[in-house]
Amino acid sequence: MKKIILSMSVVALIFATSCKKETTTEITPTSTTETTTISTDVTALQTAYDDAVLKLEEAKKSGDAEAEKIAQEAVDNAKSSWETAKSKATEMGTDMKENLDETGAKIEGAANKVNEDAKESVTEAKAAINKAKDNTVEAATKAKADAEAAAAKAKEDAKKGYNNSLEKMKVK
Repeated sequence: MKKIILSMSVVALIFATSCKKETTTEITPTSTTETTTISTDVTALQTAYDDAVLKLEEAKKSGDAEAEKIAQEAVDNAKSSWETAKSKATEMGTDMKENLDETGAKIEGAANKVNEDAKESVTEAKAAINKAKDNTVEAATKAKADAEAAAAKAKEDAKKGYNNSLEKMKVK
């Protein structure tokens, strides 16, 4: 009886310690990949603007009003294109920074959640081990008490049997 209870408590202890709370957190970063064509485009537009300014100066030196007017329109168009490209590049950089900050915050939040889940799992495992330990101690104590009670009863029964045998011998 004692061995059975002890075996059951060992099995319960092994079962309690082998149970794991497994959690998987899947993080999918949402980031945008931008190519370097923007910086190349900005540089090309700046070069086109500088060339248009040089042609405007040449037209002013030549004194041709028609060429000067066309060159001025080219300078205005090149400048507006260049400014637009610069503002778009700045805007995209800001958006990318915001997306990276947001992704970093999500990763940090997920890491904190995993950490909290791990702490919770460890706490639960400790509680299960302590409960199994308490159950084992309780079962062992009960088995000992039962064994002592059975031994005492057997001793008493043996005494009664001995006394009965003595009385029967005396009576005869």
